[in-house]
Amino acid sequence: MSTVLHDKHARRRILLSTAGLAAAGGVIGLNIAILKNLQPIYKHTLTMTANWAVYGVFFFTVRETLLYDQKQRGEALELQFSLTRDHDEMYSSLCSGMVTGGTLSFIARRTKGAAFSGALFFGLVSAAGQFLYTRMNRRRQAIILERLASKDKLASSLSSLDQNEGSVATGDSDYNYANVDPNTRPSLLHLLKGTTVPADWSDSPIARLRRRLQIDPISLLPEWFPMRRISFDEYHSMLVERKRLVFEELAQLRLAIADMEMREKALLQRLRQQEEN
Repeated sequence: MSTVLHDKHARRRILLSTAGLAAAGGVIGLNIAILKNLQPIYKHTLTMTANWAVYGVFFFTVRETLLYDQKQRGEALELQFSLTRDHDEMYSSLCSGMVTGGTLSFIARRTKGAAFSGALFFGLVSAAGQFLYTRMNRRRQAIILERLASKDKLASSLSSLDQNEGSVATGDSDYNYANVDPNTRPSLLHLLKGTTVPADWSDSPIARLRRRLQIDPISLLPEWFPMRRISFDEYHSMLVERKRLVFEELAQLRLAIADMEMREKALLQRLRQQEEN
């Protein structure tokens, strides 16, 4: 264990993992205190945070120690750690959960049954968490490999186009591919669409998120949705039409007012004639 604690990378992993687990415990404790109306709320939140932090320190320290031991045994047998990593992490997480859960349960309740049940429960929870983490990590690696393979395929296609030194028709004119700047060289898909790839194009998560945020969200709505974004010309024509309708209504109001004034004059004239008679 002393060797593990002297490794700065192992210490960093232990501290960050413990901090994350403590933060999760604090959030859960806060929500439980609010839902059950446990007063004072901060006391229950801090208690849950401390419990999860203690478990995290024990668990991740034991786990790093077991991983280091498994790695040393693999190197003695001339086995690469990348080949046995999934098995070693599962074994280390299971054993760490059982040791930590059993020890803390025995300290809390002072009974052998509590130690056995705590070791079984936390061991299963740790193994399930490690299994989910491994599956997600494998999925992430598969996505990265697929993207790299697609990029290699695209690069080979572009290199074949470079060797041909030909011109590709884009729209109504001929596009001389050999004289294109490599930073704005079009891919096959963009070439067929008549557009070029921007110089700052990237496939990183931040770049994909930035490109998604630049897309108009209203344009993604289905056609049957009663909302769409109009152009400036459409907006201008709508204003002109609205202005015409307003002027027509004003003209009708003026005619109605003039008619009422004529009727009023006629009525006043009749009243005067009746008074004179």
